[in-house]
Amino acid sequence: MNSIESNLGSTDQDEQEQEQAAVKPRKASGPARAKARGLADTPLSDSPRVRIILEENDNIPPTGLFVGVNGRSFLVRAGEEVEVPVEVVEALNDAVESVPRTDASGNIVDYRNRLRFPYRLLAG
Repeated sequence: MNSIESNLGSTDQDEQEQEQAAVKPRKASGPARAKARGLADTPLSDSPRVRIILEENDNIPPTGLFVGVNGRSFLVRAGEEVEVPVEVVEALNDAVESVPRTDASGNIVDYRNRLRFPYRLLAG
């Protein structure tokens, strides 16, 4: 082995040692990780809740609609009454799609926005 090869070998070993030292075990999980990312400042558990029923449509899979808000996940099944934080309803309101409007002859006149996941808001 010449001097260049021996230097390369030691460099590779040094790099491996540095990579192993750089790998840190995952310590924080769940709420601690959320707090580290700044998400714990707005807990959804303190938010006012509302009851809704998500209308059935082809955009919602049979298992339910996944809604993520501020690091929290919600699975809302269509046709079932659920109680969710207000932020989930705001996310549903922001989910819009453009649909074409046609005239009597079937030509597209323009587009309008509508809720992609319509829902009913239930009283109290």
